[in-house]
Amino acid sequence: MKVLHTSDWHLGIELHRHSLLEDQRWFLTQLYQIIQKETIDVVLISGDIYDTTLATKEAIELFDDAMKTICQDMKKQVIVIAGNHDSSTRLSAMKALLKPSGLHLYGTLDHRPQSLTIEDVDFTCIPFVHKETLSGIYGTKFTSYEQAFLTLMEDVRKNKKTNKQIVLAHAFVSGATLSESDRFAMVVSLDMISKDVFHSLDYVALGHLHQPQVLDKHIVYSGSPLAYSFSETKPKHVVIIETNDMTYKNIEIKPLHPLTIVKGTYEEVMETLCDLQEAYVKVELTDASPNYEWFHYMKERCPYLLCVTSKNMAQSTDRHAIEFDGIQQLQDEDIIKQFFLDTWHRELSEEELRWMHEVRKGESE
Repeated sequence: MKVLHTSDWHLGIELHRHSLLEDQRWFLTQLYQIIQKETIDVVLISGDIYDTTLATKEAIELFDDAMKTICQDMKKQVIVIAGNHDSSTRLSAMKALLKPSGLHLYGTLDHRPQSLTIEDVDFTCIPFVHKETLSGIYGTKFTSYEQAFLTLMEDVRKNKKTNKQIVLAHAFVSGATLSESDRFAMVVSLDMISKDVFHSLDYVALGHLHQPQVLDKHIVYSGSPLAYSFSETKPKHVVIIETNDMTYKNIEIKPLHPLTIVKGTYEEVMETLCDLQEAYVKVELTDASPNYEWFHYMKERCPYLLCVTSKNMAQSTDRHAIEFDGIQQLQDEDIIKQFFLDTWHRELSEEELRWMHEVRKGESE
């Protein structure tokens, strides 16, 4: 049996206020071709189908069309888990009705996990879940997210039905490499787990982080199918797993518009832009701060120019946003404060800070 692993589609996302729906349709066209060419039997989507819990009409229609194409037209099975960006309730609506068509939806984990057996493989689905939810399921107060996941995975291993186990999980595993578009993952995933919790499993199909990476031979982030920030420079791909011997390979996804950073003086940048007609471009000026007039001139030469910054802007102390390189040194409270600044452009009030401290205190008790 052949299985395809993908995740973090983030349907409806924008890059510097530019909609990526056409780019996501381009990805899906390639996905259909890969499924046919590789004779895929089962498609795994490890969370973050949508970019927001209140997905747009266009994003919902795109996902609906993709599931119809894969399950109904191509007669393949699809297993989907919810990520932290998804509305778990909306995503799993009518799951019982859709299951006979080959679409298996897992929005919430509200009981001990039960595997879905297809041929000789147990697929166990762990959508994005909080430590407190796992405490309720197992009737014990876990002191850490790590402890909760250790119990959860031990339960999975004990309930093995076949000789092979594949786990889908939407989680933040320590040691993984982050990209700029994973900043929100850090805010909602203040607790991390070690890769050791997944020992003895045949394959762990992870979602949550956007950079494709292998944490161990059997523990894999497929990454997002498209780059969602200019920091993501590595090629994107889907993972093809051959369950006979549990080997896997990557198949690259070609972007509709590659992301490019152009750095230099105003004159140097203007000379370069004409050669970048199909790329999404970020300009970093080294000699001056940009103004609207310059941006207009650059846009005339490069239709997909999305962002212009300068050395002066990067050094400015007036900016609300921080550089991503420094986020890993921040404390939990700092990350929450920065998230609030980036999203609502204001500081937390004294009352809101008090609420945050009360919540954090309650979690530690």
